[in-house]
Amino acid sequence: MNITVKNTTADTTRVTLFGELRDGSFDAKIMAETDVPYTRCWDDEVEQRIVYIQPDPEQLQAILAALNDRRLSLEQLQAFGSVGGGTSEIPV
Repeated sequence: MNITVKNTTADTTRVTLFGELRDGSFDAKIMAETDVPYTRCWDDEVEQRIVYIQPDPEQLQAILAALNDRRLSLEQLQAFGSVGGGTSEIPV
């Protein structure tokens, strides 16, 4: 199943920061691109990735579920999004 998620636009530059945690789970935060920390966002983080999408809360939960169930990887997810607007079809 795919969901259609809005991409970032140049005038808003909001991004979604995804983090893989030590216990193997994933978390995410939507924030302004300028607010993305240069250090770890989560204390128990293994890796974090910025994706230029603006999901609504339901879409974000679906993406996190796909990551946690290993139906989607951070590498695959990072292939989606854009700063030029439009939408992305993300397989969840």
